[in-house]
Amino acid sequence: MEGETLEGRYQLGEELGRGRHGVVYRANDLQTGTEVAVKRLRTQAQDDPQLPARLFREAQSLASLWGTSVVRVHAFGTDPDGALFLVTELLEGESFEAHLADLELFGDRLSSYNLLTLLDPIARALHTAHAQGIIHRDVKPANLFLISPEQGGGVRILDFGLAQVLGFEALMAENTPGGSPSYVAPEAFRGEPLDHRADVYAFGAVVFRALAGRTPFQGDTLADLALAVTTAPRPELSPLRPDLAPEIDAWAARALAADPNQRYAYIPTLWNDLIRVMMNGKGPSADRVRQTFRLPG
Repeated sequence: MEGETLEGRYQLGEELGRGRHGVVYRANDLQTGTEVAVKRLRTQAQDDPQLPARLFREAQSLASLWGTSVVRVHAFGTDPDGALFLVTELLEGESFEAHLADLELFGDRLSSYNLLTLLDPIARALHTAHAQGIIHRDVKPANLFLISPEQGGGVRILDFGLAQVLGFEALMAENTPGGSPSYVAPEAFRGEPLDHRADVYAFGAVVFRALAGRTPFQGDTLADLALAVTTAPRPELSPLRPDLAPEIDAWAARALAADPNQRYAYIPTLWNDLIRVMMNGKGPSADRVRQTFRLPG
């Protein structure tokens, strides 16, 4: 709580937000005098003796992603009550989820140019992580953060590896069917082993949501959602976005393929194909895409 100091170093300030996984605070690093964010996890070390070790391994692996758009993790520890906490860079701005919700409230959608500009750093960071064998496992708009222009702008990926640390059950329990499970890959619902292609699916679902104003699949219950994600026909974007080239439907079908072997194998392939489709669109936004983005080869 506010005023508490963790490990004699991180003095907690105001609460910034909370979810099923934990509570995030603004904090002051008493050693450096800088402001940081502290995420206090609800899961306690005594509940799972292996949890601190898994968290330490994840924090070590994330250090190799500094310089990308992955949020910087400075430290982690255990508070006097046994709850684990993470110390990260402090970000000012809004989540991509909040940004999309504001647009959708007025019936607006992201233009092709704005979508590519905002998510290009995310695509690059995911590719860098996958090349090092690191999988996010919970890519969704709420875990993408748009930094305010006053803080320099840009975008960050949050909670990298947290789903791996806490387990898939915690991920599924955290949200309603309109939340995180809407971005979970079909093979996860089927109980199959996950690899980087689960992130490919989730990233494709994020793009679909940003363009369509809704998630690719819906369900009144988690079981209904799982059935739709794993067996329903892949949704089309062209009826919702006539400004986009018709090839967007083939892109969505491949990005969201229920069989990971039929899906885009890598983020760069998915992303370059999306840029190509956007270049073939109509209107001022497509013109800006053609002027700004370049494809390899």
